[in-house]
Amino acid sequence: ERVQSVLSFEDVKAVQTQGFDRTDPDLILSLLSITFTPATDGTGACLLTLAGDGAIRLEVEALEVGLRDVTRPYASPANRAPSHD
Repeated sequence: ERVQSVLSFEDVKAVQTQGFDRTDPDLILSLLSITFTPATDGTGACLLTLAGDGAIRLEVEALEVGLRDVTRPYASPANRAPSHD
């Protein structure tokens, strides 16, 4: 089963993206991993790695993140579990 979710970050100072069109209103991103690199003053950068070679880098004042499911679970269209290297 799969579920669509919304991942939100607070106190973001800057955003950089690569590998996808930010203006596409129908775009659904598949998140593979999140890493956080802290700076010495309490700020830092989150790197969100996406399926299909996309990425989002967020410069944040503090790490405050929320995750919320927005759909009920549904059967995977591929009818199998994903496999990532």
